[in-house]
Amino acid sequence: MPIENGKPAVSPAEKTFAIHNLGCKVNEYEANIIAGAFRERGYRQLAFDDYCDVYIVNTCAVTEESGKKSMKYIRRARRKNPLGVVVAAGCYAQSKKGDGIAEADIVVGTKDKTEIVDFVEQFLADSVPVTHVFDLSKEKAFEPMTLLESGRTRATVKIQDGCDNFCSYCLIPYLRGRIRSKAPDDIVAEVENLVEKGYKEIVLTGIHLDSYGKDLDGLSLCDVLERLDQIDGLCRIRLGSLEPCFITDETVARMKNLRCLCHQFHLSLQSGSAKILKLMRRRYTPAEYEVAVWKLREAFCDVAVTTDIIVGFPGEDPADFNDSFSFAESMELAKIHVFPYSVREGTAAAGFPNRVSPKEIAERAEKMNELAKYLEYRFLQRQLGKRRRVLVEKSDGFIFEGHTENYVPVRGIRQQNEKNAVLPEIRENDIVEVEIIGEKTFFCLGQVVDQPQ
Repeated sequence: MPIENGKPAVSPAEKTFAIHNLGCKVNEYEANIIAGAFRERGYRQLAFDDYCDVYIVNTCAVTEESGKKSMKYIRRARRKNPLGVVVAAGCYAQSKKGDGIAEADIVVGTKDKTEIVDFVEQFLADSVPVTHVFDLSKEKAFEPMTLLESGRTRATVKIQDGCDNFCSYCLIPYLRGRIRSKAPDDIVAEVENLVEKGYKEIVLTGIHLDSYGKDLDGLSLCDVLERLDQIDGLCRIRLGSLEPCFITDETVARMKNLRCLCHQFHLSLQSGSAKILKLMRRRYTPAEYEVAVWKLREAFCDVAVTTDIIVGFPGEDPADFNDSFSFAESMELAKIHVFPYSVREGTAAAGFPNRVSPKEIAERAEKMNELAKYLEYRFLQRQLGKRRRVLVEKSDGFIFEGHTENYVPVRGIRQQNEKNAVLPEIRENDIVEVEIIGEKTFFCLGQVVDQPQ
């Protein structure tokens, strides 16, 4: 990028940007919003490894490793174009508490991400670094954001921000503030617009999704689901992470009546040990988690229940880990994301005694990951012989990839149907009915049995 009078200079024809996102689906949504704002202002989006005028790293701080990865990408951007504008945004940037990040010209926390393009334009004009980080503990308003476009087949929509739980290991309530919910009318309008643009699946996400509506006169997540379920053209609604406490007789009964709801639920576990859950300040026991899982299995055909598990939490002795391992095994979960515990300064757990050694944490993570692979294999095996509807995400017309409603990854091929008639070409964003005919490592094989829709 040329320099004029000591200032970076970018002509309209040269303006390019790239964005790299780390972390959760909330971050994914916000990264799409940021990218859309730059495109609207005439910037051309390139890949992050390309030479660009502006680089945005949407950072994450949920683990120590995610913070390190955030810094790795910030430094990569600076090396790629030493004279470019580097923006560090999001949770890791928020965690710096206004101290800034030396490698970044602009630091924006978890508030006002929609203004990043303005901060960049101002920096291009005056070369004055920007640090835009605020204490969000008293923030009450949901920041207005509207997604105009996303990926090619599904769109993630953020409907909630913040968390009031303050689990002992987690920084997120300090970085995101207290719970704030998006107005139902705004959610419906956003989803209707996305459906009109051709999106068939909407993923609802939030920092603590099942807290939705607690700040809106008693509205609930189910209220929003019931309204979205009435939108013509919407085929699927998928939910982000939920707490097991959300799964009650009432919520299950209401969700069971929804035509669009995907039968996949990510129920956060974190540990199968009652003692460790208490130390974590989680608000349920293993027994209550088990009840929630069985409520879902009784209500929804072939439901997939996925989860997160932390290993090596302070105070987790071998017996506690064995409890956690045995409980996860007994639940026959479809997928487990395993997280080795990492200290997050500023959390209660950072001061807990009885730390587990890094070597022991690594060994426990490896063992839990082996269980996760086995349980996923078992879940995929149970799909054999069943018919499933697949939303096509990649296709060359004959060979395709996608996911079922219960989030089974499927690779399939267009073949003749039972009447030996050649089926139409299969395209991205089609929904096709397949029969599951095989299982490979981490995906199933499907054969098309009906016309794409």
